[in-house]
Amino acid sequence: MKIAIVFYSFSGNTGKACQFLKDKLIEKKVDVDWRELKLEKEEKSFIKQCLDARSKKTPPLLSADYDVSSYDLVIFASPVWAFTFAPALRSFLNNAAGLNDKKTAYFFTHGSSAGTKNALNELESLLKEKGARVQFSRSISGAKTKDNTYLQEQFKPLLENIAAQMITD
Repeated sequence: MKIAIVFYSFSGNTGKACQFLKDKLIEKKVDVDWRELKLEKEEKSFIKQCLDARSKKTPPLLSADYDVSSYDLVIFASPVWAFTFAPALRSFLNNAAGLNDKKTAYFFTHGSSAGTKNALNELESLLKEKGARVQFSRSISGAKTKDNTYLQEQFKPLLENIAAQMITD
């Protein structure tokens, strides 16, 4: 099984959760492609980042490979800002190729849980518009991304689903 983890992390919390997930997948002998999204011009102000997220901006990314057709599963991750996901992920998804009929999963990290439901619903709608099949979604507390027990519990359904797919493939 070949999986891509496509993510954006501003404070590092989303990156920590992605690293945990990557390590667990590698333990299961899964081929994992790590795609950390970087903006051409990184906005340093959290407030400005939130305003860009709220207005659904799509800033240019640094050397992103938008084709995900070669993966069995694509996992997307982003922080929640202003009731939506980060502009970098929106930029990637607007340009993504190969999502039609693709198995996908996604999760968000958050400081407060305000807006997470809206962000989860928005990303699911966007993925379905692109023809993707969503298998897992979750909102994860950014403050708990150093807690491996917490992360194991949050990712347990996804990891079990992947293990089951590996048996049937």
